[in-house]
Amino acid sequence: MSRTRSVVLVGFEDQENLGLRYLASALNRAGHEVRIVRYQKDIRPVVEAVCRENPCVVGFSVIYEYLMNPFAALAKALKEAGVAAHFTMGGHYPSFEPEAALNSIPEMDSVVRFEGEETLVELTEALDNRTSLKNIPGLALRHSGKMIYSAERAPCKNLDDLPNPLRDGAFIKNSPVPVASILGSRGCPRNCSFCSVRAFYQANGTPGRRLRKPSNVVDEIETLHRQYGIETLLWQDDDFLGGGVRGVRWAHEIASETINRDLHKQISWKISCRSDEVSKENIKPLVHAGLSHVYLGVESGDADDLEHLDKRLSVDSHFKARDTLMKHGVSFDFGFMLLQPWSTFRSIRSNINFLRKFCSGGLAVAPFCKMLPYAGTAVRERLKEEGRLIFNPEGIDYHFLDERIDLYYGWLLAAFAYRNFGDRGTLAVLRHLLFEASRQVRRGEISQDIFLRLRQLTARSNTVAFEVLEAGLDRMEEASFRGFGDPVLKSLIDLQHSQDEQIFSELNHARISRLFLSPDEFRA
Repeated sequence: MSRTRSVVLVGFEDQENLGLRYLASALNRAGHEVRIVRYQKDIRPVVEAVCRENPCVVGFSVIYEYLMNPFAALAKALKEAGVAAHFTMGGHYPSFEPEAALNSIPEMDSVVRFEGEETLVELTEALDNRTSLKNIPGLALRHSGKMIYSAERAPCKNLDDLPNPLRDGAFIKNSPVPVASILGSRGCPRNCSFCSVRAFYQANGTPGRRLRKPSNVVDEIETLHRQYGIETLLWQDDDFLGGGVRGVRWAHEIASETINRDLHKQISWKISCRSDEVSKENIKPLVHAGLSHVYLGVESGDADDLEHLDKRLSVDSHFKARDTLMKHGVSFDFGFMLLQPWSTFRSIRSNINFLRKFCSGGLAVAPFCKMLPYAGTAVRERLKEEGRLIFNPEGIDYHFLDERIDLYYGWLLAAFAYRNFGDRGTLAVLRHLLFEASRQVRRGEISQDIFLRLRQLTARSNTVAFEVLEAGLDRMEEASFRGFGDPVLKSLIDLQHSQDEQIFSELNHARISRLFLSPDEFRA
């Protein structure tokens, strides 16, 4: 049967959205035309792009519920523009709570639950052939005003049966450095209380971690390098070394095959893993294959916090990981939740002190945020049992046990608005510059002096941030504190904003940013 209408997939794509690109590849293999449209704040170009395609299906990648409002606005705008397609969405949140997700966006017709390659293909074909959707496994949909849940879909046990994700080259070519994302596995064997990954794959019928064959993974790497000239691989695996001996052996096989094909001289790697997986034995073979940067799931530097997070590692393991990476010339950045639902003034101070030591000398730019209670997580269930969940238009939230910490968080958002948030904030820009500078120093493409200058600026940014965080915390705890109009808190906000502007001014003056960022990516 000839098909005249395509499928459009919409999602965020600061890096390649491999979830969408695997779906697109499955649709292509089944004979369907597909277009990926990158979501952006100004939705007018998105609406125009979808309208030009006249699709039969529009799929929305909504990983977390905190993205629901932007996609709700987009779905409404598309319907108002006359798009008569079937609207479906997928991701962690709609998979766990499909009825709530559909009720949040009246224009949405269905949810593709959990892994969606086969489900989306069958949904598209049923719409093409005007057959019933109710018998398609893996769907939740509205029918005659009621919610219908189809049978669970049998999962794909062998990831090598899936076609490689769609690569159109546009995303790679538009990057300052040829870079591509890649996925060698799905799932995670860990059970951190704040993370929905394990719960997602457990509900998908694929607990633990599934691994692609190392030779197939390196085939994809070779294609990316030969066809698109990529120089940097961003591994999207949740934990590249996860799964004990089996996971490490798999990673080393990929490294060995990369070296055998002489790809290690042309390509740098970035992986994500836990601190307690970083050892000389685990890391050294990866460094030989091109590893230049590691994202560590640090999350906290306080022992009590780590217990609440069910991380099952010690604070000391973070320092051991950092030191091992430094000895092997591998740069790093990390995730960190300064605040979590059971935070106290003591734990916050402990975390600030940890960050001061961990990032000493500008080894990494210090991130810090509040834990969010994602759907499917143990944290969410615990907060529900404690009666602490708050339902608001932006998604589910919670109050801290001490109301002064609620005030502290509100102040923190204002103080670090130009540092911690957005892809042009000080945090994001310094993180990107350190990553690129480290990679280029290893290759001899820039001088060590530039890298050291970036470290100095990073160290100064960190130092001021820690001082502001700590001074704000001290003021909140004082008996005389009376609210956000407090002159001490206002002066701290001014100090932090001034520091952010100064960092950008110096980057601009030294023209360091121009080495690694296109003009529209840098905030002059």
